[in-house]
Amino acid sequence: MLEGGVDDVVDADDTDLLLLALKRAELVIARQGGLFRKCRDLAIERDNLQSAIDNLPSPIFFKNRAGIYSGCNKAFEAFIGLPASKVNGASVYDVAPAELAKVYEAADEELMQQGGVQIYEADVCYADGERRTVTFHKAVTRDRVSGEVNGLAGSMLDITERKRLEEQLKWAAERDALTEAYNRRRFFELAAAAKERAQKTSASLSILVLDVDHFKLINDRYGHACGDAALNHLVGLLKRELQEPHIFARAGGEEFYCLLEGCDLNEAFEIAERIRKAVETVPHLHDQQLISMRVSIGAATVRDGEKISQTIARADEALYSAKQAGRNRVCVA
Repeated sequence: MLEGGVDDVVDADDTDLLLLALKRAELVIARQGGLFRKCRDLAIERDNLQSAIDNLPSPIFFKNRAGIYSGCNKAFEAFIGLPASKVNGASVYDVAPAELAKVYEAADEELMQQGGVQIYEADVCYADGERRTVTFHKAVTRDRVSGEVNGLAGSMLDITERKRLEEQLKWAAERDALTEAYNRRRFFELAAAAKERAQKTSASLSILVLDVDHFKLINDRYGHACGDAALNHLVGLLKRELQEPHIFARAGGEEFYCLLEGCDLNEAFEIAERIRKAVETVPHLHDQQLISMRVSIGAATVRDGEKISQTIARADEALYSAKQAGRNRVCVA
């Protein structure tokens, strides 16, 4: 009975005390049997849970209140490149680059202080060194008796491909398919934002409307493939001449809009002249032929209370004047 935790010592001739001692021993044995069954059930529950999460495709992990890993599934092992035996007892600094570990550590501590659920996007480094983007879903775990936070459980959802698709769709929505310059719709969005900034700081804002002279002749003489390449050549020159915060967009056909932040009409004229000269002096090379290009440009500055479309209309009138005056020149509104 001493092995069973019963330490009653009685006189063997005292029947009542002996029966009482036996009853106590039975209770201890029953209690130990209950504890054994409870431990066995918990072990089975734990093994079932581990088997279940091991079959899930998303990496799943557990941490204690100190931020130390206390468990994970097979997907997390594959992500981290370590077996669970190496993950358990490790910190994020043991399994991730320091700059990423700082992000995870700060997020974990914030969650465990505030409680509840936490969802956020972050970069991760896979075992093979590849950087990808995931969404972390985390929730605190609590002690069943005290209710105090004793750690967290988390899962990871790889959203890298989704993010790439979003970027591709965003690019397609903003860009001209041929030249990859901004499209007309995106130009007006950026111009509206620039106008708000200019109004707050009383800065000047100007617009250029640019058109390729005799573009139809290039298409007719050398073919539409050459015409398309010529427009891309022009876009390359515009990128070179227009540095941030200035932007430009293909308005349609061979016409382009340029938005010049912090530029009054004189400065806009100087930039337009620089663009015109660059186009004139750098011919387009197509099939080993040098093809000369010329542009006409109209310039206008956004007036107080004027819509961007109204400024463009005035710049377009100035462009028409440049065409009427012989092309290959800049006119201001």
